[in-house]
This record gives sequence, structure tokens and C-alpha cells, in this order.
Amino acid sequence: MSKKMSLSTVVNRGGREGESESVTGYLNVKTSGTKKEGYTNPEELFASGLAACFNGAMSFPLERDGLGDKERTVRAEVSLLGDLPDFTTLHLAVQLIGHIDGLSKEETKKYMEETEGICPYTKAIKGNVEITFDAE
Repeated sequence: MSKKMSLSTVVNRGGREGESESVTGYLNVKTSGTKKEGYTNPEELFASGLAACFNGAMSFPLERDGLGDKERTVRAEVSLLGDLPDFTTLHLAVQLIGHIDGLSKEETKKYMEETEGICPYTKAIKGNVEITFDAE
């Protein structure tokens, strides 16, 4: 049986043209579907959480292989896609781009592909969101 490790709650008012705030008060963001100064969008919020979770999960295979001290970055690019002509069917696509100091692109990509099965975010979206991996 799984043990709950954490619970995070955010309340949104107004949808994409609104505001999201955590019940702790630590997160408060204005969202918009158009680019406005001082606003973000749901895709940036998702990308932030995904990049942080994935980067953290990558520590497990790296630690196992004695590489846990390597500096690493993960960039998440989240695209909102819609089917033409009326965009009534919306979906997401994600590209994760990683870098691990001292490792080749091929080695980095290998660790990223392994991490897909570890990270709670990628496990949750697998089969629903196209995920691609790249390294730099």
C-alpha cells in the first residue's frame, strides 16, 4: 500500500484568464491565454513542475551508478495543440531536454529514458501526452 508523501492544493478562479493560488499562500500567479507582462499560462506551470520532478527523479539512477554528484538541468517545453478547424480537441506535447555535466548526449538521453519510468509526472501522462527526449 502506498503512503501519501505530500499533498499540494491550488485553487484557480477564472480559468486561463484568471488567478491560481496555493492554500499555503506560497504560490500566487495570474494566468492568461495571451502573452501579457506579469502573467503566465497553465503550460508554463506544468512545465515547471514537470522539469523539477523529472530532474529530481533522475537522481535515482545517477546515484545508483555513482554519478549523483553530477550537476544537471532539465528543460521542459510544453506545447498546447489543437485539432483544426475549430480547436475543440486540445492536447499537450512535451519535449524534455537534459544536460548532465561530464556525460555525452547519448549517456544523458539514456538516463532520461530510464527516468521516464521513475518520475511520477511522466508516469502519469504516459500514453496521454507525446513525450520526447533530447540532450544537450
